[in-house]
Amino acid sequence: MNRFWLTVLTALACLPAMLPGGEEAAPTREFEVREGLPYLAGKPVKLWGLRCNNALMSPAVTERLINNLDNMTAHGINFISVSLQGTNGGFPDVNAGPNAYTSDGRLIPAFARRLELVVREADRRGMVVCAVLMMPRKDEFLRDESAIRRGIEETGRLFSERRLKNVFVNLYQEFNHPLRVDHDIFREPDGAAKKARLTGWFKAVAPDIEVGICPNHQTGSPVDCPGCEVKLFHEAMPIPEAGFAVNTETADRDLSGNEGVFNRYHIESMHKEWETYRHLPHAAMLFRSPYVEDVRGRQGTGPNFEMGGGGTGESDRGVQPYFQWLLENVGPWKFPQHVARESK
Repeated sequence: MNRFWLTVLTALACLPAMLPGGEEAAPTREFEVREGLPYLAGKPVKLWGLRCNNALMSPAVTERLINNLDNMTAHGINFISVSLQGTNGGFPDVNAGPNAYTSDGRLIPAFARRLELVVREADRRGMVVCAVLMMPRKDEFLRDESAIRRGIEETGRLFSERRLKNVFVNLYQEFNHPLRVDHDIFREPDGAAKKARLTGWFKAVAPDIEVGICPNHQTGSPVDCPGCEVKLFHEAMPIPEAGFAVNTETADRDLSGNEGVFNRYHIESMHKEWETYRHLPHAAMLFRSPYVEDVRGRQGTGPNFEMGGGGTGESDRGVQPYFQWLLENVGPWKFPQHVARESK
């Protein structure tokens, strides 16, 4: 039996998980926002993230993510995102990411199981998960507004009934995208009322889970929205000055088709960005790289949740610069805090 399945069976053995006698699933640590700051299990936390949005696309890909969580925490990463409607599939197929919903909005059970497994494995390591529900590249698979509502409600019930609390939810990534949004409820005008309906559907079934909606960075839809406890933004949008704020997608420095390669300018700009977040207790970021998220990539091995190489060229592809910067400047993650390394 390999290490992954041993981990799965061990985790399942610890879950009472709605047994015939009615016993409920074991709760995870609870993520909360208090006065604009993030908390986990009642402890203030500083979140350093990695965007892994295509991680639920298959059992094998989910296995790779879980097998790399220990290395992530050893370098300081304590926060990941996964998506039920996959992000940009990258090179060579931008549409290669997963879709976890049927056309009438049912959450496909296999995706629900993988999502729960990732959340519980993250909890074992004191990590927080941002779960993305829907996004422009896949929302066309939901046939109408009733399907959207059903998908939101079924996902909310999963978190509530399975007592998955070390999470917050991004209901829609890139609200009001200028090109690809297929449903009116995900577009301006009247964005505030539409966002209130989306958050209301979720909160009706999962009132204890923090939620947000990330607007597209080019169309002016506000970050603040009715019912949202997390201010979600992406790329080069300004960091909100107050409230718990999360950059759901830092701007790519490497490129699809040449993923995991960084020049000196890339490294300098990334270091500057990371330093900015280092000094903002109310803000967090999910580092985005096509190396981590592209479904195949130039090497044909993606998504790559391993840190890989130093990014100096095509034979050294990887996101090691982020891992190494965190290790040196933030320290390994051991809940409830990062631990500074002892100087030699």
